[in-house]
Amino acid sequence: MRTLLLFCVFLSFSFLSGQETNYQANTIDKVLTDNANAVVFLDDTAISLISKEKMLVSKKRVVAVLKSAGQGIINPYAYYDPMTKLKQLEAIVYDANGNQIKKIKKKDFKDVSAVDGGTLYSDSRIKYFEYVPTAYPYTISFSYSFETANTAFLPKWSPVDEYKVSTQKSSYTFSFPEGMEIRKKEKNFEGYPITNFSKGNTLHYQMDNMPATRYEMLSPSFFEIEPQLLVSLNNFHLEGLDGQGSDWVSFGKWRYKSMIQERDKLPPTTVSKISSLVEGIEDPIEKVKIIYEYVQDNTRYISVQLGIGGWMPIAASEVDEVKYGDCKGLTNYTKALLKSQGIESYYSVVWAGASKRSMETDFASMQGNHVILNVPNDGGDVWLECTSQDAPFGFMGSFTDDREVLVLTPNGGTLKHTTAYLDEDNKKSTAASYQLTSEGVLTADVAVVSEGIQYDNRSSIASLSDKRKDAYYKEYWSHMNGVKIKEMNFLNNKQEVQFVEHITLEVPNYGDQAGNDMLFKVNPFDINDFVPDRYRNRKQPFEIARGYLHENTYKVKLPASYTVSVLPAPIVVESKYGSYEVSIEKESDTQLVYKRKLLIKKGRYPKEEYNEYRNFRRKVAKGDNLKIVLTK
Repeated sequence: MRTLLLFCVFLSFSFLSGQETNYQANTIDKVLTDNANAVVFLDDTAISLISKEKMLVSKKRVVAVLKSAGQGIINPYAYYDPMTKLKQLEAIVYDANGNQIKKIKKKDFKDVSAVDGGTLYSDSRIKYFEYVPTAYPYTISFSYSFETANTAFLPKWSPVDEYKVSTQKSSYTFSFPEGMEIRKKEKNFEGYPITNFSKGNTLHYQMDNMPATRYEMLSPSFFEIEPQLLVSLNNFHLEGLDGQGSDWVSFGKWRYKSMIQERDKLPPTTVSKISSLVEGIEDPIEKVKIIYEYVQDNTRYISVQLGIGGWMPIAASEVDEVKYGDCKGLTNYTKALLKSQGIESYYSVVWAGASKRSMETDFASMQGNHVILNVPNDGGDVWLECTSQDAPFGFMGSFTDDREVLVLTPNGGTLKHTTAYLDEDNKKSTAASYQLTSEGVLTADVAVVSEGIQYDNRSSIASLSDKRKDAYYKEYWSHMNGVKIKEMNFLNNKQEVQFVEHITLEVPNYGDQAGNDMLFKVNPFDINDFVPDRYRNRKQPFEIARGYLHENTYKVKLPASYTVSVLPAPIVVESKYGSYEVSIEKESDTQLVYKRKLLIKKGRYPKEEYNEYRNFRRKVAKGDNLKIVLTK
């Protein structure tokens, strides 16, 4: 009876979704159109959980696109795979007055692979439509429904799309059988017009009339501040496997035993080869390094996302044979090689990406989009990125650093924090010798040494073509007109995790002639003139996502026919957001030494301090644009 009731709820929703309403974009309340690129008339999600092996989902989304910048809000995609069957799919386009002008049926949708060309195997696909408007505003109604046997991933509710998008109504309904254990997490609901209508075995949330918010520079990642409802089952189904887990320990134990255990067998010949490579070496971390470099030299990355293979690694013996794998396969393979030498390591799941995102530490569920390897080391940890053939041993970089990850062990899951590269760790040192001629021509030898995330940002320069390297430096030093790169040399020191650039260059007319005087900026190579935008009434806190340290020492040779009448006084600026120091000393009549140190500190700060931070950055920008006057 309960199953029948749930199915009727689902059918009722589908029937109502089919009854279209005229959506008149040109009559939307000004409260919702102000600051908006688009207005979401309706975003309705209805989920009927029949059992842990069957779920019905229906989605309807109606968006008024007010201008071209709102095109990306439509999200005209429906995903499917062998475990997910699309039941209904349709889109209808309306003009500004709500008149229907186009209907796109299921057969008219394009059907493509859901992954890029770097994936060897995948059975995930997307159906989508394209519509090129002839005028704005216009409205698109997009609806679809599907049935799936996978209940490890329950659709979450995110009622606010992004900045500059208003929402008239967003609704989420989730019905489940009696006796089934579910967990939910309400995240960032404060300050939003959200109503909870939940009752019995049905979760029902709704948000009404949420005006668009403007993006403010240095705001935290939208994912961190948007309202979300997360829902998960204690007992679920994934690609033919039954799963369970109410916390990270039990969830991790299930995932380890179901997907990792017994997938680390290797051929005896490979074990023998690895044993010979580490023979005579006592330090276990040195053994780990040798084995990691072996994986880098003998395998390559290819994505595999086929059925359970989207979450279960390829067996180590298969990777050993074919010499390729995805992040799961290569991580498991490295883990197996280490185990063959008595070194324990752990398969670890992470949310990877330059915008740092951690596991929901208080909400166990299927999370993450990447896998890395954890090697415990005397109370600390070594982290290995097993998909890269170039990454230095133990270096994380911005893709996986400084976030909570799930480490899978035989005893269950545990959360650990990956290496954080903080403030002074992200160091860029620029040393230069440059001279000015009496005609204002600058010639220079520049050496830049980058560490931490600065290494991550700059080490790829060496792999560019000569033409692209030349273009890179001309853009990097674009504040100097007519830069001519004479010579470039690079050293990628993976042992010390340092990237060294040696550049010889020339800049005509760097010195500005003004009668008998010549003016020039004393810091040609590392100007930081960023000043965040001003806001009369800022709404959000601001965040410095990554701290860094820049140190500069320049030897400046002046033209013999000029003298410096007055040297600028030293600059010292101290603040809670960082510090800034500049000094210029005269070694002789034609020789100056310029020293600079800029430290920016990572942190999230209240909106009330934003102007204080702006003032600090203005002082830095002013100091970095400091000019010296030479008199003939």
